[in-house]
Amino acid sequence: MANEFRSIRDVVRGIKESTYEIQTESRLAYSGLKREQNITEVLEKFAWLYNLETVRRVEEACRVETDPENKERLHRVYYYLLEGYIGQQTAPLEDALVSFEARASVEVDGENIPYHNVPVLIASEHDFERRDRLREASLGVVEETNPERLEILRTSLATLADEFGHDSYTAYNAQKKRIDYSLLRSRMEGFLSETEKTYTALMGRWVEETMGLRLGEIGSHHFSYISRLPEYDEYFRKVRLLGAYERTLSGMGLDPASQKNIHIDTEERATKNPRARCYAPNPPEEVHLLIKPVGGLEDYMAFFHEAGHAQHFGNEDPALDYVERAISTSNALTEIYSFLLEHLTQNRTWLTRVVGLPDETARGVAYYAELAELFLVRRYAAKLAYELAFFENPLEEGRNRQIYTTMLSAATHFVYTPQNYLDDMDPGYYTADYLRAWITEAMLRHHLEDTYGEDWFASPEAGRFLRDLWATGEKVENEDVARMIGCNPFDTRYLVEQFLALE
Repeated sequence: MANEFRSIRDVVRGIKESTYEIQTESRLAYSGLKREQNITEVLEKFAWLYNLETVRRVEEACRVETDPENKERLHRVYYYLLEGYIGQQTAPLEDALVSFEARASVEVDGENIPYHNVPVLIASEHDFERRDRLREASLGVVEETNPERLEILRTSLATLADEFGHDSYTAYNAQKKRIDYSLLRSRMEGFLSETEKTYTALMGRWVEETMGLRLGEIGSHHFSYISRLPEYDEYFRKVRLLGAYERTLSGMGLDPASQKNIHIDTEERATKNPRARCYAPNPPEEVHLLIKPVGGLEDYMAFFHEAGHAQHFGNEDPALDYVERAISTSNALTEIYSFLLEHLTQNRTWLTRVVGLPDETARGVAYYAELAELFLVRRYAAKLAYELAFFENPLEEGRNRQIYTTMLSAATHFVYTPQNYLDDMDPGYYTADYLRAWITEAMLRHHLEDTYGEDWFASPEAGRFLRDLWATGEKVENEDVARMIGCNPFDTRYLVEQFLALE
């Protein structure tokens, strides 16, 4: 009876319970509080939920449903279960991969270094050649894990094709997320063209001033050192980070002290993944914000990015149905709010008023942070083009390695290595979710500045406007936010203008 189908209400309850356990297990491993990740064991407890029969029954219920709201609800539940079913097939491989990386270490110049610490060291290492050695050592771990990544991918694609008839991973995600990837790629190709001259001139000057080399001559890993802007470290001390966060929320009329549902983990642990992350195992009741502080502007950027997620999830209306609170069609909505708060680090008024920078220093920080964002948007535009090409022939390793290095190097003018052709991909076309969010965030920020001023972050009215958006949870889509403020979805105009203003 373990696999007996339950009611839709039971299915949603099962999703809620299993999601809580899965996210908690992932968070404990990610944060270094647990050495081994064991999602497989969690999924075994919910064998009745993440199985073929349940997925099929929900799929059929969605197909015959005529009420639009119920159909939308079932659409989300179906794809969530389908992803969970695929995850059940790949969980042992993914558990092994996560656990291996948490235990892995590299040896550089006679020093044994935890693998997860390498990116942090590269970003803060002044010696060019040592950065290269650190990178080379880390690529050894990446290459060692590529067979596992490829097997996870092969298993996922085979499950989608053989059991559900989804022969195209791109078409599957387009249907799930209701997104035209060709349209988005076309808009981002236009963005690359419109920003090329500005980018190459300004980034070329930055690279030459920082490293004495020409753009196009250095590896992509050096960008993390350039963009860390160590000359501004004294203004972005890690001990002042939470204070800046609390002052920002207070300015918007939010009381951080009363947000007991948002748990912030800034502890430094050797096996803690350095990439900041937000977990929302049960929004809005329980939200976790993780970061491994090292000091510097990037710490602030990463923290405020994840704080955007935390504020979105933590301010959802608890009266919403669980599906509307926690089951989205994509991450393109919540990433709007992440980019919005992260962009405060490019707002000169915020830098002077909240962080306490002198005017001239604030201008420098805002300029370089903006230029670093231009690098990222261009990189992700190339990643989207790469992933669309990749999934035309996903198992052709040699071809895909070459496409990866060619496309990303061409867009960023930094040299990308082929070893990362799998490691640099997030599942489910998350790359496109980021791009959609960048486009809409530029619109939303323009609306906030136009309505409340450049110091919108100090306006309780702006805070109420955002809380009203956050309260809707996952009920609306990214492009709905654009329409709410009178903009056309996928219009890159505001994003292009933001970067052309750097000249």
